Parts: sequence; structure tokens; C-alpha cells
Amino acid sequence: MIKEIENLHRMSINELTNLKAQIDQMIQLKAPSLRAGMKCEVNSPRVAGMIGEIIKVNQVKCKVKFDGQTWNVPKSMIQPVFE
Repeated sequence: MIKEIENLHRMSINELTNLKAQIDQMIQLKAPSLRAGMKCEVNSPRVAGMIGEIIKVNQVKCKVKFDGQTWNVPKSMIQPVFE
């Protein structure tokens, strides 16, 4: 790993661009992005066991609707539900 980092300055712009694209793709595969309309669960005692729907995705938090109530929830507390 360290050897690859040390050799980055020797790579051409095309090679760096390709590497960046590959890294972005791997990040997308490993961390699913949250989208409006997605079903989710929230790690909180207030809504334990309930499945909500993401209404809006902001930079740090998402608006999630549970049984007619909308909550502003940090992204770190949201788990997507795949039914």
C-alpha cells in the first residue's frame, strides 16, 4: 500500500484519472448511497422496529417519514432495508 502511494507522483494524468474512477466505483459498491423513496430503518429507540421512507437527502441528515411523522435523522443512524 505504501509503495503505491509513493509512486503516485510518477503516474500520468490519465493513469491518475483512471485510478480515481476505479476508487469512486469501489466506494459506491461498498457504501450504498441513500436516495429519496428508499425504505430504511433507523437505529433509535423512538422508532425501533419501524420501517420508514426517505423523503429528502441532505448533506449530513435525511428526512425520514414514519407513519405520517417526518424526522430529521443523521445518515450514520440509517440502515437501508431491501425487501
